[in-house]
Amino acid sequence: MPGWKAVPPKDDHGYLELMSRAIFSAGLNWQMIEKKWPHFRKAFRDFSPEKVARLSERDIRALMQDPAIVRNEKKIRATVENAKTILDLAKEHGSVKGYIQGFGKREGKLLEDLQYKFKHMGPATARVFLWSVGFPLTPNEEEKRWMKGHPEHD
Repeated sequence: MPGWKAVPPKDDHGYLELMSRAIFSAGLNWQMIEKKWPHFRKAFRDFSPEKVARLSERDIRALMQDPAIVRNEKKIRATVENAKTILDLAKEHGSVKGYIQGFGKREGKLLEDLQYKFKHMGPATARVFLWSVGFPLTPNEEEKRWMKGHPEHD
C-alpha cells in the first residue's frame, strides 16, 4: 500500500497496529485510512495488546460513535479479539514475531493459520499484513500481473 513500508515491528504493539491497519483498510480507500490513522492510534490505546484486550462493551460502543475513525463494528470488535489472540500467542511463542518465525518458510501454512486464529483476516488481508511486517511472500498470480505493469517491482 502506498505510504506503508514493509518493516518488521519492534514489538507486539506494532504487530497489532499493522494487523489492524490491514483489516481497517480492506475494502476502503487507503488514503482515508492513512489520514485517520493518528486517531486510530489514540482510540486503540497506541495498539497496546494489553489495553486493547481490556476494552469493555462500553468502550466499544464509544468507538462506534467516534467519527475520527472508521466505525465498522465488526472491525472494531476484531481488533479487540485480535489483541487477546496476540496476548495468547505471546504466552505460547514469546511474541507475534516468534509465532511467525515458527512457520519458517511455510508461507501457505502461516497464511492459513492467520486466517484461522485472527478475526476479520481473509486471504488478501493476511497477505497485506505479512507484507507489512516484512515477511517474504511469494507473489500470487494477481500480484504478478500487477508487478508487470509496475517495472520498479520486477
